[in-house]
Parts: sequence; structure tokens; C-alpha cells
Amino acid sequence: MASPSQVREGLTLEEFLLLPEEKPYLEYIDGRIEAKVSPQKSTACSPFACSSASTSSPSRIALGWAFPEPRCTFEGRSIVPDVAFLLKVHIELDALGEPLDETPFPPDIHIEIISPDQPIKLSHDKLLHSTANGCPLGWLIHPYKKTIDVYRPGRPPERLALEGVLEGEPVLPGLALAGCRTVRLVEARYLTNPRPRPLSSMNPEVAPGPAELLP
Repeated sequence: MASPSQVREGLTLEEFLLLPEEKPYLEYIDGRIEAKVSPQKSTACSPFACSSASTSSPSRIALGWAFPEPRCTFEGRSIVPDVAFLLKVHIELDALGEPLDETPFPPDIHIEIISPDQPIKLSHDKLLHSTANGCPLGWLIHPYKKTIDVYRPGRPPERLALEGVLEGEPVLPGLALAGCRTVRLVEARYLTNPRPRPLSSMNPEVAPGPAELLP
């Protein structure tokens, strides 16, 4: 999409969605058009696997996909989460079997990652809006301050201690990630900007491990 200075004020959401998609991404929030601050990161989407604790099989079946910066349009807003995890049942495909660029509903897990000098308020507001309108779980990760805030519908955000456990309920029952490990993972993948893995190298049915929730 064009820069905010190139977009006239007073656009409706429908008119906003007709703009060409360009970087920096624009978001439509309560009638305002704002430029998104994107973290440094790889650009490949990743499968996420969660092994059942009751099975001894070494294979992991992909339950969904984590998409970096997908456009999600719902309840009068059009936002671009840093990462959105969608269960397979919620991933809409085109005629060629590729995921659609736009998701017309909130993600199953909404993840925002704070970049240096980025105000937290907008990310906080987006997570509150998502979890108030159908998103079951949100994470606000601040790798520089080494904090993780967990958002759930109808509750105030909860600050997770670094020695705490980040749980995937109710989206991914059984998921349990150490808070400190998650922060280190974000630092490694989003702040060092590694080379992305091509999608062709991934098997959509057998995925690596829980770390793959972050693409």
C-alpha cells in the first residue's frame, strides 16, 4: 500500500482494502491509517507441530501454520500482526492450494514483537481488539526488555516471568514453552535476520518442534 501521506483521509475500510499492498504495510484502525513497524525477521511461513503427550511416536503432525505479517481484517479493522498462527481448519486456500493473502477473521494466536524504540501502546491495543473479537490467545513479546505479556479474552494481560511457562491453551493444548527460551528464540530469529528457509524444504504434515510457531 502507499505511504500514509499518500493516502487521503476519510477512506472507508472497503476503499482501504482496494489499495495496492506495499511496504511499509498500512493498517486501518478505527478509521485511522497507520504505518506498521515491522521487526527484522525471516519471511517464510512455518508449520507448527504439537506432539501428544500420550503417544510415543517420534513424528509430529502439523496442526497449523504461523504466518509472518499476514493481513487480518475483522470487526472494522485491517491489521498486520507480526505473526499470526492459524489452525489448518482456518487457513483459506486459493484455486492453486496456496494460502490467501488476506484473512477475514482474527488469528488463532496473535503475536506482536516489539522493535527498538517502538511504542507498545499500538501493539497492546491490537491484541486487546483481537482477543475481544474471537482470538483466543495473544502474546506481546519484548525481546529487549525480555518480557512476555499473555492476552486472553475477558482478562487483563498477564506478565509472564522468564522462568514461567508459556502455554498454548486453548488453541494448542499441551503446548508448554519456557519463557526464557521463547525470548532467546525471538532474539535469534528476529534480531539477527537469518536467511529464511524456502517453503519447498518443509513437509506440511511432519513438522519440527514447538519453536516453529515463530516463522
